Amino acid sequence: MLDTLALVSSNPLCPLDLSRTAQDALARAVQTFATGEECLKALAYQEQGDSCVVLVDTTISDLAPLNLIDALRQEHPKISSILMADDPSPELISRAMLAGARATLPTKVTEVDLAEVLRRLAHVTQAGVAGNGSVGKAETAAQQGAVVVVFGARGGAGKSALSAALALLAAQADLDVALVDFDVQFGDISFLFGASPSYTLNNLAAALIQGSCRSRSFSTPIEARINLYAPASVSEQAAGLTGQARQLLEAIAAEHELVVVNTGAFQTLLHAELLDVSNVAVCVLDQTLAGASVTRRLRELCVWLGIPPARLLTVVNRAHAGGSYHPSIPEIATMLEVASLRSIDDGGFKLSQSLDAGDFGQLLQKGPGAFAAQIALILDDIALATGLDLNSLTHMRGALRREAKGWLRK
Repeated sequence: MLDTLALVSSNPLCPLDLSRTAQDALARAVQTFATGEECLKALAYQEQGDSCVVLVDTTISDLAPLNLIDALRQEHPKISSILMADDPSPELISRAMLAGARATLPTKVTEVDLAEVLRRLAHVTQAGVAGNGSVGKAETAAQQGAVVVVFGARGGAGKSALSAALALLAAQADLDVALVDFDVQFGDISFLFGASPSYTLNNLAAALIQGSCRSRSFSTPIEARINLYAPASVSEQAAGLTGQARQLLEAIAAEHELVVVNTGAFQTLLHAELLDVSNVAVCVLDQTLAGASVTRRLRELCVWLGIPPARLLTVVNRAHAGGSYHPSIPEIATMLEVASLRSIDDGGFKLSQSLDAGDFGQLLQKGPGAFAAQIALILDDIALATGLDLNSLTHMRGALRREAKGWLRK
């Protein structure tokens, strides 16, 4: 039995009635709140016991239901949330789970069905409390690797190049890196490094379903301290990874210090799952008005999905001083309403020539250059946000920063 069951609903005619039998059958204490703020304040000042479930009705008037669920997850991680909706669609269920809901139920759920879900949640919560020491160690091990997702609103912005460059420079800093290609339509990381993977993310997903396995055995070493996890070559098979991204990344992060995730065309459900797992999300755009416009909408979508803005790092690719046809870097920052952003230049046509020659892995090994300098600064931002140790990169840092600072003035 639960210690506390709470209902948050602004609907006076809410069909879910907890006043009759819930006190005896479902929980030791039952509370009702008319607003999300009222619920958050009460939970902050009252002891809820070892097991507490909050039912969030979509009719609450002061907060968006998913924002309340996200706030409960962050402020009270031991509390389980359930979204109550009149007719929950598959998309709403996915968004609710990403926000932190443990389940989504119809508002007119029967007491029997509700009781079954609550008993299951009570069992999970109490088991976690009872085995707090061992569970904590398992979670620490599973989350030891920082996850960085590189994404963008438009194709051709340079996501693959940036993902590969981040992995290469991090490996030079003696980090054990996993480079995961979640471009499930046209994944090209394998081509960049001239690799022919024997296993795919689909193989790893199937192995994880069957039981525990070593994720590293389903990867392909492509450079020193870099292992590539590639999607299936058939788009239809690769697209089947939607819904399994969290499990895959958590398994990979348990075996690597840094996980860099490349993405393809924006797909709301897949990207929402990837971004929710990430520690840092790097949003890449080109230096155009169209690029800035769609990126602003993309950032708004991330907030709507429950991804905190503080997790987003914005990077402008193929940056230059600006002109009559292109907004300047400060103008883009103003359009996106961000205090600062990073800029890089992957070389455009010169990069294409390097790729055709098959020597992408040599780009950051030819001595300090503007591109390497800019990647190092982004890696510094990631290290600051995640606590990664980049001490072995100090021999490059001074020259890289000096070169990066003077690059736009050339």
